[in-house]
Amino acid sequence: MSSNKIKVQWAFDITVDEELQSRLGLTEGEVYGVLDEEGGDEKLNQLCANEMGVPVWVDLDLFFENPRSIDEHQLKDALSDEYGWLVDSYEWLIV
Repeated sequence: MSSNKIKVQWAFDITVDEELQSRLGLTEGEVYGVLDEEGGDEKLNQLCANEMGVPVWVDLDLFFENPRSIDEHQLKDALSDEYGWLVDSYEWLIV
């Protein structure tokens, strides 16, 4: 049985969102420093998601009867509407 969970990369715009940088206690330079690290984009996504109360892992069964039949646009719209942030990208959990 395949999972209907996805890992979401949200479009937080941490490089330009000074309020979010401040909430995380990071300067713009520190943000770019983290982004230069291996896996830095995922690290910042997790930090921002935690700060904003947004999940990184989402079970699409909570939103759709048959998630694998939903097109990408519908999926991104539903998650953006639910959580208030645009979806940059996502990947399916492979089990």
